[in-house]
Amino acid sequence: MESTLRGIGVSPGIAIGPAVAFRDDRFEIPRFDVDDVERELTRFEQALEKTRTHLSTIHARTAEKLGDGHAEIFKAHLLILEDVTILEQVKTRIAEEKINVEHILNELSQYYVELLGAVEDSHFQARTADLLDVMERLQRNLLDAEPLQPVEMATPGILFSRDISPSDTVTMDRSNVLGIALDSGSPTSHTAILARALEIPAVMGLHSASALVHNDTTVILDGSEGVLIVDPTEDTLASYRQQQETLEALRSALRGIRQEGETTTRDGVVIPTQANVELPFELVPELRESADGVGLFRTEYLFLNRNTLPSEEEQYQAYFQAAETMHPLPVTLRTMDIGGDKFVSHLQISKEENPQLGWRAVRFCLERKDIFKPQLRAMLRASTLGNIQIMFPMISGLEELRQVKAVLEEVKSELEEESFPFDPNIKVGSMIEVPSAVALTDLLSQEADFFSIGTNDLIQYSLAVDRVNEKIAHLYEPAHPAVLRMIKWTCNAAWASGIPCSLCGEMAGDPLYTEALIGLGVTSLSMSAVSLPLVRAEIGEIDFGEAQELASHLLRLGTAAEIKTEIRTRYEKRRSAEAYLSHAAAREKEVTLPLERG
Repeated sequence: MESTLRGIGVSPGIAIGPAVAFRDDRFEIPRFDVDDVERELTRFEQALEKTRTHLSTIHARTAEKLGDGHAEIFKAHLLILEDVTILEQVKTRIAEEKINVEHILNELSQYYVELLGAVEDSHFQARTADLLDVMERLQRNLLDAEPLQPVEMATPGILFSRDISPSDTVTMDRSNVLGIALDSGSPTSHTAILARALEIPAVMGLHSASALVHNDTTVILDGSEGVLIVDPTEDTLASYRQQQETLEALRSALRGIRQEGETTTRDGVVIPTQANVELPFELVPELRESADGVGLFRTEYLFLNRNTLPSEEEQYQAYFQAAETMHPLPVTLRTMDIGGDKFVSHLQISKEENPQLGWRAVRFCLERKDIFKPQLRAMLRASTLGNIQIMFPMISGLEELRQVKAVLEEVKSELEEESFPFDPNIKVGSMIEVPSAVALTDLLSQEADFFSIGTNDLIQYSLAVDRVNEKIAHLYEPAHPAVLRMIKWTCNAAWASGIPCSLCGEMAGDPLYTEALIGLGVTSLSMSAVSLPLVRAEIGEIDFGEAQELASHLLRLGTAAEIKTEIRTRYEKRRSAEAYLSHAAAREKEVTLPLERG
């Protein structure tokens, strides 16, 4: 009997095939007393060196397969082995408690995993997989256990597991792994990033799917919608096979097309398509060929996996490298969205009952100017190439926006006094991801140079839905009439003030919504790099005037089901590879400014 499980789509694409359970060859961690402390320390050092060798090999193979950018993931793994805090804790406990290193490492791993797991932010939870990946390799070397082998499947299938490590992902036999279905994980995990790079459709956050779905059961995995269909009917199979064939034909055709010029609609309206960047290794020169810039550069990574705050100089180097890599295309740096909902030990932030509504983002920054101002200084110093913009997250009202702008002006004055150069015309934007900000967009637009709608948070806050809560995840609905109306109100306010309005949530990377978003008045879209080719192709098939008419019609509908039916019907009519390519070849490159949208 057909059943549907919902998770989080982290790598787009459709996979159809039998379920295959991933190995579960976990081993027991012993505990015993040691008589010879020096011998135990030597055993630890030998295991560390052996693990370094293994990870260095994976790093080299990843660089060969995917390039240096994605290989940086395993440089981060190597750094975990050099973590002074962990190394000192292990050595001290061996000397003082005289117990074996495996037991100590296991306790430390559990301690850090529990701390990260208690955090409600997926960016931090995602790092647990990296820690566990490294620790498992280290434990195997200590126990002389069978080394981890690459994931190999004798026949094509969809891999099911509670979780898989980044190193398992990058070393797997791509030829037979049609898709990945995991109980845990998030779009920001390194496993998800690698799945996208390898173009393997993947759904995470399926909770107990690995236990519920039996081997050889036929399943359909939709990595765009975050859906897993178990025991599909023949009608469902036929429908998804047709979608799969169309998508594969389109992707194959688009791989041969190099981006030239700006992204425009059929009638010549420019709609820039930009990349969201989570980690520095995603910023590669090739990104200039597929993106019109970086619409969202998350800066939190600089504060992770360390025991001290990043210095101003360290931040400056990171931001300048981003600007230099993408120059002359724009790079939008978002100030740190860090606070009570995120675990950063050196900030000594206490746990909160409801962290998503707590001390975070600009609230945290305004209280901790000793941390906020060095970040702003670094951003301004990195702006000398003229292509950096600064964006503030979680703005809830006019007072907050004015306060953060005032701090920015203080920093500008300090830099001038110290003779540090910076871009005096740097643009400053506000994210719109809180309902109160939507209500005040007419006022905020007078104080901001641009808006960026963060639909992930806006949908959750507006609909009171946690999208990773399996009991209510089905209520997380981008096509909800209230969501479309808030996007429209925000775009209208931006248009009235003559400022651009970008959209950087996951809706931006789903071509199903592209026509509606353009019709509502969004002036640019920012998304995961893997989604750029499809969205660019979709924009080329859209007539701006028709998109406006569609948006007007959608705003009169009362349910998400009605809205989705309308947009899906129109989307399917444009979705053939032949249509995309024929229009792309014929399309003229003359453009017009898209501010006549209202």
